[in-house]
Amino acid sequence: MAPHMTPGLYEVQARVEQLLEAQDFNGLLEFLRSQHPADIADLLELLNESQRVEIFQLLQVDVAAEVLDETLTEITRELVEAIPAQQVADLLDVMPMDDAAEILSELPEDRADDILELMEPEEAAEVEALLAYPEETAGRLMTTNVARLDATWTVAEALDYMRNIDPDVETLSYLYAINGNGQLVGVVPIWRMLTSPPTRRIKDIMEPDVISVSVYTDQEEVARVVSQYDFFAIPVVDPDDRLLGIITHDDVIDILQEEFTEDVQRFGGSVPLEHTYLSTSIPAMVRKRVGWLLLLFLTATLTGAVMQLFERELQAAVALTVFIPLLIGTGGNAGYQITATMIRAVATGEVRFSDVWTVMAREFLTGLLLGVIMGSAGLGMALFWRLPLELGLTVAAALVALVLWANMMGVLLPIIAARLRVDPAVISGPVMSTLVDATGLLIYFSLARVIMGL
Repeated sequence: MAPHMTPGLYEVQARVEQLLEAQDFNGLLEFLRSQHPADIADLLELLNESQRVEIFQLLQVDVAAEVLDETLTEITRELVEAIPAQQVADLLDVMPMDDAAEILSELPEDRADDILELMEPEEAAEVEALLAYPEETAGRLMTTNVARLDATWTVAEALDYMRNIDPDVETLSYLYAINGNGQLVGVVPIWRMLTSPPTRRIKDIMEPDVISVSVYTDQEEVARVVSQYDFFAIPVVDPDDRLLGIITHDDVIDILQEEFTEDVQRFGGSVPLEHTYLSTSIPAMVRKRVGWLLLLFLTATLTGAVMQLFERELQAAVALTVFIPLLIGTGGNAGYQITATMIRAVATGEVRFSDVWTVMAREFLTGLLLGVIMGSAGLGMALFWRLPLELGLTVAAALVALVLWANMMGVLLPIIAARLRVDPAVISGPVMSTLVDATGLLIYFSLARVIMGL
């Protein structure tokens, strides 16, 4: 038998639009039942608003809840605002409460309050508890529906508890042991409990050294810890070490995607977009970019000021201008290389402020070697073009100094930014560009004065 081939997304879109146009809702519903909720979420991104709402309201509650959990933020908000509040409340009741809290946090306060009042009291109380924690912290991301084993129980008692556990518990890969005060005291791999004698105590088979995060830990740090230790889930505790919930790997993947997107946009000198690119209006795009452009425009006047300062040298040796683009480009490229590396190292915790001198020493040697290589290439180019030897030596010396300087700045900017609790990507990219341009020319012309006697 030939393997079943899943149709492509655009084929699905064409089929759905055909059924919508024919008003064949029975056929459409049957077709949607054959699609995975994540694929339906992708489909909704390709349709217009009225089509999205029409399709979404055809879905069964449990499927609609999964779809809503998979859609992009702006589409989620659009759907939630377009359907009755009671229907939204019914959807949120069957979703994981951390996901429900995330959806409500994106809505206007009045709309969110109306929906909360229509939710089941227990679920509403849990969502409100999550929303009480600051944004982008572990408290906002965790699910409180987690298996808790009393450390004094026997394995038999724990298994009885597991047989009657809430089926909506997030994960059973790890079982967490608590004491009488609700404090996290250990973790039990489920395989160990299943292979242990029924009379053994949980405290005798658990791992007592548990890696956890505080409920107030920043989400980026949560992602770093989970990634470092390859956890499927990580427990969240309060300041008294009481187990409050867990954060699972799917939430961590979402964090990494969100943080990576923000860093890439900030590194390019733009405020991160709140929505997808195609759904962001042109005025919004302008607002996101104009601030940094104006700032960089003003700081770029430093380059012009340097050239005015050395106007006499430029008039005396016009050939100096030939190498200005090469110098600025080389310095900028060297700076961007190390800056990108350092932003990643700082973000993952591989490099901390206390490592600054070690990193500076490494990059000094690296920059010096790179500078010598680039300087040799610059000297060779000047000689090939039959320019004066003094000019070639000036270019060579400037390239060595500029690559070395760019490496040092590429190390310092991200580390200092992180120390000041500023996202390194916010300032490192734009500042590096302006800094290398201005200081590169200053280094170049200063060396020309000394070597060429201008």
